[in-house]
Amino acid sequence: MPVNEIRPAVLIERARISGARRTPHLRSILLATFTLVVGATACNDAGTGLNNDAAETLLADAVNSTPVGFSLTESSFADAENDSWGPRARRHAGRGGPFGSAFGTGFMGGGLSPDFATGAGFHAGVARGPFGGGFRSEDCAFEEGSGKVVCGPSEGRLGLTVERWVIWTDVDGVMQRAPNASTFSMQTHAEVSGTVPMREGATRTVRHVSDRLVEGLEEGSTQRTINGSSMGTEAVTGERAGEGFTAKRDVSDMTTGLVVPVRSDGRTYPIAGRVVRQMEVEVTMAGGRVETATWQEVLTYDGSNTATLVITRNGTEKTCSVPLPAGRPVCRD
Repeated sequence: MPVNEIRPAVLIERARISGARRTPHLRSILLATFTLVVGATACNDAGTGLNNDAAETLLADAVNSTPVGFSLTESSFADAENDSWGPRARRHAGRGGPFGSAFGTGFMGGGLSPDFATGAGFHAGVARGPFGGGFRSEDCAFEEGSGKVVCGPSEGRLGLTVERWVIWTDVDGVMQRAPNASTFSMQTHAEVSGTVPMREGATRTVRHVSDRLVEGLEEGSTQRTINGSSMGTEAVTGERAGEGFTAKRDVSDMTTGLVVPVRSDGRTYPIAGRVVRQMEVEVTMAGGRVETATWQEVLTYDGSNTATLVITRNGTEKTCSVPLPAGRPVCRD
């Protein structure tokens, strides 16, 4: 399937924030539904720790990092790619990560992206502060018909192909060639694909896609509203500890109605909205033995200085709290 046929996991739905203006082009975004199968077979329960089995080590390495190239998209996952996921064992996070001995030690996939967690202060405007941009426009061109500023395809990290576009609109919904003080919204899209050779004859194939809409960027705005989704797949074939395997992990997230106040001093963090993060890993060892792991995190902001986090891993659910602006999850027994 051509990379331009990939679609993200969800339909972006705009939150109706008082005073916010509509951006007409958003109605055209129709995204496919992504279903995560919650369950596990032949995998130790994540709360009991892992043995030295090659398949289980692969599961742990996968859940504690994000797929290679996924950082080139827009998502809630931190930039914690694992180049060596596959042939060579890595020291997994143990007690400090998702496959540790207890809930409440950290987020999956290397953690949350800083925009969702660090509480940094910022001034208003494009390319300033959380969700402000950082979209580079070199080697990009404005399309008169679509209003998109299109970049690529270009070669990204490890030789992956990267295609991106952005649409800026002003407070009246007029599309812009470049952002300025009147820019109200920024809609971004990214696609990443390719096959990368690895150590010891292994191969890695990835396909990632993301869409994000940020509103409230104009001068004088008191808050930003973020909606978006991302989805990625990474498949690896190789050997681990002398045993052949194939492995695949699917990762996705959906951000709905996230509201971040704009302030010029102190720290800010989301006061409303929800983020759903999911990962499914499947490892097939030589001989046909299959092991899987699943993980879901639902993070809800309610305006207080504590967010609610519901974690479901391999069918077991826990409710946790996350201190804001930055803190590690603490889960109830």
